[in-house]
Amino acid sequence: MPESQFHRRSLYILVALLVVAALAVAAVKIHFFGFSLSNQAEFFYQVDCAVSFDPEPEKPVRISIALPEPPDGWAFGLDPGTPFQIEDGNGRRRMVLELASPVRQNRASCRFRLVPAPSRRAPLPAAPEQDVSVVVSDASRAAAKAILDRVDAEKKLAPAELVPALLGQLGAMPRREKRALVPVSAGDETVEAAILLLELRGIPARAVRGILLDQKRYLQQPDNYLDVWYGGAWHIFRPGTGTEETPREFLILQRSDRSLYEIAGVKRSSIGYSVTKVPAGAERLNQIRAQILEKRDLSDFSLFSLPASEQNAFKRLALLPLAILLIVLIRNIVGIPTMGTFMPVLIAMAFLEMKLLPGLVNFVLILTVGLLIRAWLSKLNLLMVPRISAVVVVVILLMQLISVAANFLNFPEFVDATFFPIIIIAWTIERASTTWEEDGATNTLKQLVASTCAAAICYFILSSAYLQYVLYTFAELNLIILGVILLLGTYTGYRFTELMRFQPLVKK
Repeated sequence: MPESQFHRRSLYILVALLVVAALAVAAVKIHFFGFSLSNQAEFFYQVDCAVSFDPEPEKPVRISIALPEPPDGWAFGLDPGTPFQIEDGNGRRRMVLELASPVRQNRASCRFRLVPAPSRRAPLPAAPEQDVSVVVSDASRAAAKAILDRVDAEKKLAPAELVPALLGQLGAMPRREKRALVPVSAGDETVEAAILLLELRGIPARAVRGILLDQKRYLQQPDNYLDVWYGGAWHIFRPGTGTEETPREFLILQRSDRSLYEIAGVKRSSIGYSVTKVPAGAERLNQIRAQILEKRDLSDFSLFSLPASEQNAFKRLALLPLAILLIVLIRNIVGIPTMGTFMPVLIAMAFLEMKLLPGLVNFVLILTVGLLIRAWLSKLNLLMVPRISAVVVVVILLMQLISVAANFLNFPEFVDATFFPIIIIAWTIERASTTWEEDGATNTLKQLVASTCAAAICYFILSSAYLQYVLYTFAELNLIILGVILLLGTYTGYRFTELMRFQPLVKK
């Protein structure tokens, strides 16, 4: 048997093994561990709370974090592997961790879960008693009366209409005017000013801190919200927009009558939260693996045991193999050349952060201006490395200029030009300029248009929530994608564009 045929047969066997292994693992997950191909299957939220600190020498560290208040339909539970413990103190339960001296770490993580639970109808809390006369000075009262008269002079607005109007008014006010309302502010000035204004109208309100159950964010700092009592219930409003939050998407971490976290024995500290969704089958898989191996360090050897922020990052990368397969098909089977092998995929990842239309506009604008600058630099007869370095500097300046102009013109969608990979943009400009000089403008424009279209197609693939769920939950399916790429690497036939090009030769 010739050596080439032996290697080709070995490749076919390898691809077959990859496909069989991937399908077998996926079938086992589905039939024995409860995984599902539907992204609407049962899941729970995994929340990682990370406390960073600088410990003081020779002092123990004690960390106490308030228990969150899960939304209706969800229940709170500590992860079995977290070092924190639930502690009752003064009628309030908190998550507590004590580190003996000397403390050699500067970070502590607490992991808890929000698992589905039957909807509960808890008794509504009573409205707090009001006493604003002892906390409002004459100057603050006069400033508050002026704002209230401006928003609702006739006192006809219902609380559901008054709260958004006040938050909109306060959001447009300069900081010094809000300082006149709340001279001593330890939190969000807009929220505290709104609390004062509402109390003067006889509407109880308080500050709330919480996070959104959003797995697209890698690390969230607790945001300040406004909690207003009317209609026999508390209503949570976002101060920046004045809109009422959907309870299912919002996790309350702290109310005004307690601290978010307390830490002793450190110089400075900060807290952050990250959230991700975990399929219920992953928990069953870990439990069975732990029973078999009887070693926790091996039983948690899976993507679902990673911190929530890392899982969110890998979820964004889960679709890259599929996008890469698309580029292989476009180049090797269809025969459309792109400006750089995987440049469209990287540009598509920037589109994910900016949305498609603003991303395309920014990309075309940066590329056009960059090509003009590169054409001028070519007349200076610079060496390659300094020339590319100059293009990188120009790209950075262009991104800054676009962001400032978009912010000035109130186009927030176009502000995030920094998401573009700077080096890739610079190399694209350099390669487009070289292609222009060697092959002409027509060929260069064709490649740029093809690259932009490929990036747009990759964007639709990378933005698919269902494909992301499938390829992250069933990561073994990437073995099938790998096998297809290996098979495409052996294709030596005509590309589609070549068949179209040579079609006149076969006509009579």
